[in-house]
Amino acid sequence: MTTLVTGATGFIGLEVARQLAQAGRRPRLLVRRRARGPLLANLDADLVHADLRSPASLRRAVEGCDEVIHLAGRAVFEPARKLIDTFVHGTRDLAEAAADAGVRKFVFASSLLVHGPTDELITAETPPAPVVDYGRVKLFVERRLAALGRARGMHVANVRLPHVYGPTDQLFGRVHRRLLLVPGRGSRPYAHLHVADAARVLVRAAELGWQGASAVGDAEPAGWDDVLGFLAEAMPDLRIVRAPETLALAGTGLLAPVTAIRRRPALQTVDTVRSWNLSLPVDPGALWPELGIAPQYPTYREGLAASLDACVAFRWLHPVRDRSH
Repeated sequence: MTTLVTGATGFIGLEVARQLAQAGRRPRLLVRRRARGPLLANLDADLVHADLRSPASLRRAVEGCDEVIHLAGRAVFEPARKLIDTFVHGTRDLAEAAADAGVRKFVFASSLLVHGPTDELITAETPPAPVVDYGRVKLFVERRLAALGRARGMHVANVRLPHVYGPTDQLFGRVHRRLLLVPGRGSRPYAHLHVADAARVLVRAAELGWQGASAVGDAEPAGWDDVLGFLAEAMPDLRIVRAPETLALAGTGLLAPVTAIRRRPALQTVDTVRSWNLSLPVDPGALWPELGIAPQYPTYREGLAASLDACVAFRWLHPVRDRSH
């Protein structure tokens, strides 16, 4: 059983690759930026250089594979026109190449942001209603993949991941610097998931050939005030600066013309502020029973504590901030 992992040098992809390798699966790991390849050097895996913008490289990458776990893409909250190239066109080319190669299972790391703000617990039956472009593009890709799966006999799983955190994510990159700038109060309930559990969900969905679309989260949706409060208590020297939501929206709106002409992904966007302030709680029973597993870190408290422990030994440069080629 050969599993191709795209985005294998990214935050979640690296954990997926690690879990597959530790299970003796020897995955095939897609690498676009060769300078990040050394991150995978200690894994029992096969590396393949490919790019979502190169259909020929994708056909070579999927050859001989049984399943694909797809995480690659421009994973920032930018306008749709900047996301389409990798998410829409790149995923289409990858999925078509996979179907042509006889791949039977395709797992897409989608986003909780396909849903709109709600005070009700989100389940697999909750209709999507995205309010930011990142969610709109992810939902478009989900539907295209589901249609392709039906037409080609490929099992497609669209896993709607919530806020995924861990010692190597963007949040902890700021924690390392002891300064967090927060765009709003953030007390509305939101679903969270430790990166190890997010990877377990994706790997398990591929193993089972699970089909469908569902959000997933840990056992306790929590507002950002609760999450940051836990971090502040654990790290007394952590400075948290809160900007009112209206001020943050105005500031990122003024930056929009500058970020629009930059080729590199931008983190400071209007949709980043909007996403931070949404209410998106997920039913703790969503998806887990169907996969036959339970979260290793039931709530943000256990997960954040483990992340802080893991931060002691190393520093990390997030892919968005990595300027290598």
